[in-house]
Amino acid sequence: MLSPIVLGMYNIGSAVGPLVGGSITDNKKLTWRFIFWINLPFGAVGLVLVWFTLRKPPPAVKGHLPWKQKLRQLDLLGATLLLGATSCLNLALQWGGISYPWSDSKVFGCLIGFGLLLITFLYLQFQGKENSNIPLHIFRSRTFSTSCGFMMLVQVAIVVQSYFWPIYFQSVKGTNARDSGINLLPLIVSNSLGTLCAGSIASRFGHYVPFMWVGPLILAAGGGLYQLVRPDSPRGHWIGFQILSGLGYGSCSQMPILAVQVVLNKSDIPTGLVMIMFFQMLGGALAPSVGQNLFTDGLVQNLSEVRGIDGAAVVAAGASGFRAIVPPELMNAAVGAFNAALKNVFWVALATPALACITSWAMEWKQLPDTGKDKVDQVPVEESEEGEKVGAELA
Repeated sequence: MLSPIVLGMYNIGSAVGPLVGGSITDNKKLTWRFIFWINLPFGAVGLVLVWFTLRKPPPAVKGHLPWKQKLRQLDLLGATLLLGATSCLNLALQWGGISYPWSDSKVFGCLIGFGLLLITFLYLQFQGKENSNIPLHIFRSRTFSTSCGFMMLVQVAIVVQSYFWPIYFQSVKGTNARDSGINLLPLIVSNSLGTLCAGSIASRFGHYVPFMWVGPLILAAGGGLYQLVRPDSPRGHWIGFQILSGLGYGSCSQMPILAVQVVLNKSDIPTGLVMIMFFQMLGGALAPSVGQNLFTDGLVQNLSEVRGIDGAAVVAAGASGFRAIVPPELMNAAVGAFNAALKNVFWVALATPALACITSWAMEWKQLPDTGKDKVDQVPVEESEEGEKVGAELA
């Protein structure tokens, strides 16, 4: 039950964040820059809570390691290579076709850099073995590898919706930043409800794989239904579509976390959970880049078909500022161009959870421990140093 509670708290923060951020953005005295300053006090409170309340597990190795050994275990070179590889990929996706053509040396160079850095990183991980950031042997687990890909795909879908629904509200519906945050609440609240309900059911009956089959389909339905959205769509449409997406994502997003704790050895669970979170954040980082590329490309193309509108000026003005530079008689055409461009983006919110559902078919049928007398599969038991048998416990 701890995982759904933690994710529920995260979703509450996600609900409050857009409201506070939107209010700050609309405030002429504060402006959007103040949003970054409020991270300092909240981050300080979080640091204090972690410092005084987090219980550290006993060290795996008895005694104190020398500093050189500790630094070697951090694998700073591997972390630097991985950071560089993901940065190159993000830059290529952001620049390609928008700031520069795909054939430009900057974009092509970033793609080459991504490939070379990733290959070097994997080589060092293979050579480093126990001192590497990622013990590659855990990827031999079919469930773990599938969970990583699954988490990245569903995260792309939900971040695309979280990022581009507010753009719809501001550009097509004409709302301000605060109201667009309020309009996003159906997605966030349903996400929280889906997380709590699915987590409780999975903990009660022990089966998490079915949620990884059904959840992405519901999420895909919510993303695909955006193709029905028009500038004059009633409130009930976009509220219902968001609820579908939120329930779908909430019901399946925590299941890879549970799966990792079932299939991996106890010593590999912390690393496995970190890798799941890494792929989740990777999906969240790639989603805005891919979505913005599709959105800008579609918007420029749509505006080029409307005479009397400077497409470059509209793109530069943004979703909330273009109304000040577009003539009133061409406003409907401009709004329609924004709506059509957003439809291109929401195809991603349909495709990625559909791929996640297909990916989930590779999951092994396992059951959470201690959920009933009749268990399909028992958690592997391993011998500890003291000779006691311990199962892979849930965090």
